[in-house]
Amino acid sequence: MAEFILEANERKVDKQSQLTEIRDNKRVPGIIYGFSQKPVVIDLDYMALLKVLKGAGTSSVVTVKVSGKSIKTIVRAYQQDPVSDKIIHIDFMAVDAKKPITTKVPLEFIGQSRAVREQGGQLNKKINTVNVRCLPADLPDKIQVDITVFADLGQKLLIRDLKVSDKVTITNDPNDPVVNVTVPKKIILQATTEAAKPEGEVVAGEAKPEGEVVASEGAAKPEAGKKAESKK
Repeated sequence: MAEFILEANERKVDKQSQLTEIRDNKRVPGIIYGFSQKPVVIDLDYMALLKVLKGAGTSSVVTVKVSGKSIKTIVRAYQQDPVSDKIIHIDFMAVDAKKPITTKVPLEFIGQSRAVREQGGQLNKKINTVNVRCLPADLPDKIQVDITVFADLGQKLLIRDLKVSDKVTITNDPNDPVVNVTVPKKIILQATTEAAKPEGEVVAGEAKPEGEVVASEGAAKPEAGKKAESKK
């Protein structure tokens, strides 16, 4: 598991004017709390935070170094500006290295399904994260889901089918679906239309059955021809 470290400054006050100044200096205000940890008000370098979030997300342990201490944390939440989407505040939850934690871990879908590639199936991802419980040191940053196992339409993968370390417990219902491959609606509609077509119905442009004769306009009728001969 990758190690993520952030350097932070401790702040004594949390006034709006100070927050504006912090953000103007390309830093992000935040707080560390939890696990018998007295709340610590901090600020961090914006670009350094983005780099760590890209790798750690909200499911990896991040060591925050502040005031000579190294505090093990996970990202609990962050706020973004509604216009620019920039992070304007972040919450870290301190964790005990010896006690299990419960948090969300993202799923990473890898590979390509033969049922999709060769049979035109539709891949449906039912969830993108799962809840896990484990010690902080055993927390995975993601769980991979190999979809190459889907060779036929109708196959599905459940929570209980996910592969994780024996040190990690997924707390979701084991029978909940993760992903499946279904027949596309257009194929179902086409099959339904074909099945509903009456047997023997002739569609415009199709050839008439062999041996069937259709009289064309202006053609002499056999009965009229016979009467003309009898008058001679």
